[in-house]
Amino acid sequence: MERRFFTALFVVTFVMAFLTGSVNVAAGQPPKEIKIGASLAITGRFSVEWGPPALRYMQAMESIINERGGIYVKGYNARLPIKLIIYDDGSSPDRSVELYEKLATVDKVDFFLGPASSPILIKASTVAEKYGIPMIGQEANSPYIYARGFRWLVGVDMPAPQWAEDYYKMLKAFMDKKQIPRLEKVAIIKEDHPHTLDQGWGAEHYAGVAGLKVVSVEKIPLGMADFSPIIIKFKKLEPDIVYVATWGTTGATFAKQARETGFKPFDLHIPHACLSLPWYKKVGPEIGNGVTGISHVASFKSGDVEMHNEALKRSGLGPFDFGCAPIRFLALEVLVKGIEKAGTLERGKVMEAIKNLHYKTLHGDMFFRFGVESGGKKVDGVGNKLVYIAQWQEG
Repeated sequence: MERRFFTALFVVTFVMAFLTGSVNVAAGQPPKEIKIGASLAITGRFSVEWGPPALRYMQAMESIINERGGIYVKGYNARLPIKLIIYDDGSSPDRSVELYEKLATVDKVDFFLGPASSPILIKASTVAEKYGIPMIGQEANSPYIYARGFRWLVGVDMPAPQWAEDYYKMLKAFMDKKQIPRLEKVAIIKEDHPHTLDQGWGAEHYAGVAGLKVVSVEKIPLGMADFSPIIIKFKKLEPDIVYVATWGTTGATFAKQARETGFKPFDLHIPHACLSLPWYKKVGPEIGNGVTGISHVASFKSGDVEMHNEALKRSGLGPFDFGCAPIRFLALEVLVKGIEKAGTLERGKVMEAIKNLHYKTLHGDMFFRFGVESGGKKVDGVGNKLVYIAQWQEG
C-alpha cells in the first residue's frame, strides 16, 4: 500500500512538472534547431539605413553558422543549427511589438535579436521582458532603453552620447598637434527622436572636451524640411563646428540647404552621414565631400573577420553599402557565444552567460557594462563597441 502511494505520488508530481515546463528535456533529445526571432526595418522610414541589405546580410550569417556546424550546446553534447525568423516591421514601433508577440507565442522562438533603431527597441523590448526571452539590442543605443531595469535585455553598441565624446577627443588631439586650427564654437541641431536627442545631449555636454563653447542648440521636429531660419541664425553666430544630430535623411536636407546658401563651417559633422554609401550618393560629391560622421566599419584585424567578410560577399555588399553590418555580426555572435558558454538553451542561464561575456571581436574587447552613467541616466547592459570618426573623401 505504501509503495503504491509513493508510485502514484511520483507519477502525479512528474505529470504536473511536465505540464508546467519545469522538467528538463533529456540531454539525448535536443531540439531540431535553435529559433531566433527579430523584426527589421525592411521598409518604411528607417529602411534607408537598413532595408533589404540588412536582411540579406543576416540570412548570409545564418547560412555560414549552419555550414560551420551550428552552435555547440554542451547539455545536449550536440551542435544545433539556427533558424532566423525575421519579419518586416515597416519601421513601426507598434508593428514591431505585434511581431515580437507573434515570435514569442506562435513561432515560439528561443531568443530575440532586437529591431533596428532606438524608438522601435524601446517598445519591442517590453515583449522580451514580458515573456522572459533574452534580447540582444543591435543598433539601438539610447540610454533610456537601458535605464529601465530590464532583466532580459542587453545592447552591443556604445550609448549614443559617447559618439560626441569620441568626436571631440579627436578634435582636441588634432588641435593639440596643430594639425587643424584652434576651434572655439559649436552649434548643435538635434532631431526630436530618442536616439538623435541622445546624440545631441552628448554634443552639448561633451563640447568642453575640445574646449568648445556651445553657441546654439536647436531642437527640430522629426523630418524637418526647411532649415532657412536656423541657417540664417548660424551664419550670424559663425560656429566653427555644426553638429547635426539627426537621422541621415534629415541631415542630408540640412547639408543641401547649407550648401545652397553658402554656409560652410570648418566642419559639418553629421554622425549618420558616414554610416553607409547611399547617403553620399543621395547628396552627391559637391555636398558630401568633407562631411564627417561616425562609422561602424574599419579594417578589422581581430575577431572572426573571415565570417563577416564572407557574409558581406554572399550578400553582394561592399563594406559601406550596409554600414550597420558589423553591429549585426556582433549581436548574433554575442548570442552564439552566450549559448555556448551557458551550455544549455535555458533562457535564464543563457542571459546570465551573455551578461558575463568578455572576448575579442571585430572591434576589440566585447563586454557589457552595468551601473554606469550615460546621458544623465544610470544604465545597465550597455556594450562597448567602438565607433570610428569618418569623413567622406571622393566617395
